[in-house]
Amino acid sequence: MLGVAGVVSSSAQNVYSVNVVGYINLVLTNNFSLIANQLDNGANNLVTNMFTGLPNQTVFYKFNGTTYDNLTYLHTPPSPPMWTPISQRQMTLSPGEGIFVRKPTGVGSINVTFVGEVLQGHLVNPMVAGFEVYSGMVPQAGGITSVHGFAPVNQDTVYKFNGVSYDNKVWLQALNRWNPIGEPVLNVGEAVFIKTATARDWVRDFSVNQ
Repeated sequence: MLGVAGVVSSSAQNVYSVNVVGYINLVLTNNFSLIANQLDNGANNLVTNMFTGLPNQTVFYKFNGTTYDNLTYLHTPPSPPMWTPISQRQMTLSPGEGIFVRKPTGVGSINVTFVGEVLQGHLVNPMVAGFEVYSGMVPQAGGITSVHGFAPVNQDTVYKFNGVSYDNKVWLQALNRWNPIGEPVLNVGEAVFIKTATARDWVRDFSVNQ
């Protein structure tokens, strides 16, 4: 999975806007990819609004804390595209969330582009105790703590999906480091599973002028 982010427009005639529009390009080559949308598209961040022109039978899986809700894109021309089941058409992919995408058999890759507002200010991503999927709320690549502001507590575990299985790192408070050594790094448009015993907010204060 390749993630590229950029600013589409942040100023006009030297008058800077409070809102900054950005884009994220992802190339999904694995059968399954765990992705994030780190832009607010102003349309409730619905999967059905953000993804168009997909290969027939592309499937989205969103973890609900126990199992997965799924939503499938169907398109067999000349019939118009449709999403099924109807009960899952309100599925979201908002900044801070994550979702699995399953590529149909025989498809080489899927190109995905997100366009929306780069969130700024005091950003809060609520975390629950247990397993859940999260992402940074800003489209930047870098360390989960040093860049994205995640404050780990003892035994927090980050699981990065590598296309087949998971690479995981555990925060050891007594040693003040991750095990294996090295801070988990999040790519643009990447989500991860995090296991924690402590429900809390993942907070980041961000400005594009930083």
